[in-house]
Amino acid sequence: MRTFLAIIKNIYERTVPRLSMFILLTAFTLASMVLAVHLTDVQQVRGHIVLVTDKSAGVLPYNSKDFDIVVSAVKPPVSALVEKKYDAYVTIGKDGDYQIETLRSDDYKNMVDTMLRNPDAALKDRKNAREVGSNMIGFMMMFLLMEVFANLFAFADDKEQGQLRRITVAPVSFSAYLAAHCIFCLSMFLPEYMLLVLLKFWGFNIGFTLLQYAGLILVMGFFGISFALLLNTLISKPDNASMLGRSIIVLSSMLAGTFYLFSKGNIVLDTVIKILPQKQLMDFVEYLERGEAWHHSFSIVYVIAFSMVLFIISCACLQRKYIKRV
Repeated sequence: MRTFLAIIKNIYERTVPRLSMFILLTAFTLASMVLAVHLTDVQQVRGHIVLVTDKSAGVLPYNSKDFDIVVSAVKPPVSALVEKKYDAYVTIGKDGDYQIETLRSDDYKNMVDTMLRNPDAALKDRKNAREVGSNMIGFMMMFLLMEVFANLFAFADDKEQGQLRRITVAPVSFSAYLAAHCIFCLSMFLPEYMLLVLLKFWGFNIGFTLLQYAGLILVMGFFGISFALLLNTLISKPDNASMLGRSIIVLSSMLAGTFYLFSKGNIVLDTVIKILPQKQLMDFVEYLERGEAWHHSFSIVYVIAFSMVLFIISCACLQRKYIKRV
């Protein structure tokens, strides 16, 4: 325990000169989380519809949680559709049929017609729409994983400058040394978690409970630490390891659909995407959102097992490279 406390104290002291970089990375992550909450609210409304009629809005039966419906006695100009101020104009014919004018696709036109005829109808893409929880995890995942490479700066510097070899021959626990770096990395996620606490306190819908977010962040953090530790172990230059790792994180996160549902149609690409830990974690998050998580627990087990394999390989390489050669 003494070794662990001494090392983690040393890491925090070495963080001070790099404080501006950590603040910038954290700010990007926090901004992405706020954006996720905002975009989820925007996505809840599939369009702004103008119902052109001389009847009072109070006597019309239309009420939909998916569309924002405005009643107007005068039809707005077509330019409002072009400017995307509105998505569709609806007029009622003498026979009671709806005449829908929109610049969007026929599928969207049919969706509006379905909603007008039955406001409680299950629209075909409603079940695929992400809620705030999955959006939050998706938007913050890539930034958190990239942040891990910055958080492991002390380990990377120790390895490059030869300090790691001296640490391995010293009468200290190497496990405590690694544990200190891991705990430091996880502790740097506290600002993101505190933002979730504040959003919850201010009454925002954040999707999951704070305990669920803590577990998901721990899983993301463990995967990021394992991956970053492996690259820093195998690649001698920290800058090269960081650049390669962040490039892989960005590409794999995009393919996994963390920001948006990636359009796929290639069998080979689909297979590659399915084995990505980010994709499996996003699948689990969506199952959790629908209350089906424990029926699909393989996804989260896969991510944890994948991370464990990377971590074990990293430790084995470090032991062979440093400890056994002493």
